[in-house]
Amino acid sequence: MNQLIKRMANIKKECPTCTGVGTIGCKCNENDEVTCPNCEGKGVVSRRVTTSQKVEMPCDSPQCQKGKVPCGVCNGTGVTLQDTPCSACHGSGKLDCPVCGGLGRVERVKQESWIAHDTCHICNGRGVVECYLCHGTKIRVCPDCKGKGTVLNTGKIAAICILVVLLLAMPALFIAVAGISLGGCVFMLQKERRMAQENEAE
Repeated sequence: MNQLIKRMANIKKECPTCTGVGTIGCKCNENDEVTCPNCEGKGVVSRRVTTSQKVEMPCDSPQCQKGKVPCGVCNGTGVTLQDTPCSACHGSGKLDCPVCGGLGRVERVKQESWIAHDTCHICNGRGVVECYLCHGTKIRVCPDCKGKGTVLNTGKIAAICILVVLLLAMPALFIAVAGISLGGCVFMLQKERRMAQENEAE
């Protein structure tokens, strides 16, 4: 039992990446260089550039003609139903466009964006940097166990969790079974008592 508890308590296992050593061979090239982590070996980094500027353009109102739109009072005729000059447009049949104010042109914000490519400031466009993992030793700390030589045994941890859940659930399970059994016994006793009373009555 004690051995089982000790085995369960040891939730670590030998690191499969470094086989327990804590270090692995570095994959840098013969010049002790690795791919630049900033530009991922491209030598350039990308950034989005966005500019906004106001530009003057023709009025985009569909009814606007050189800053004028048909009068809505007289429907562009210039006269009323009584054949008198329209007081809104003074007989011209047209009014200043409400969008451009009669100018025929409006200012709009024009936005442009593009991708700019800048030389990587980490590797100066080379795409490689001096190996920061082994610093020229060709041996680096194991990335999985961080040099400890052991990693968590996830399978054992899962088994322990399941065992704990079962142990915690056992009392509740026993209580449930006992309750069901007791209820069944009470039901059977009441049934027998009813049958005995019916037999006596006969």
